[in-house]
Amino acid sequence: MGFLNKFLSKFSRVSPAVMQSREIAAKLNDSHIKYALIKTETDDLIVGRDGHVNIVDGDCFELVFGVESIFKFKIDEMQIWEFMSLDGATVTGFDLNDGYEKTYVIYYDKHLER
Repeated sequence: MGFLNKFLSKFSRVSPAVMQSREIAAKLNDSHIKYALIKTETDDLIVGRDGHVNIVDGDCFELVFGVESIFKFKIDEMQIWEFMSLDGATVTGFDLNDGYEKTYVIYYDKHLER
């Protein structure tokens, strides 16, 4: 984030969490995903391999394996955190596909840079 963006963000009405979600979603747009897990109360279950994440409709973040949409979250309403190793991220939000709150862990095909 450049100096001007940091300065302007101080006067913005958008929360830092929303800004973080927007930045990470923009960074991951059109990225290949090695595999993804859904976190349940007891286990982590693999939901797919060789997928793609994209920003669709300008404000939604979607993970697709083949033609099946695994999740679709509104960017401003989701929470996303990247691993310190930058080889994956955790995404939480209300899934627009079925209306339930879900948490997914996605692993990138390659390490990304900041």
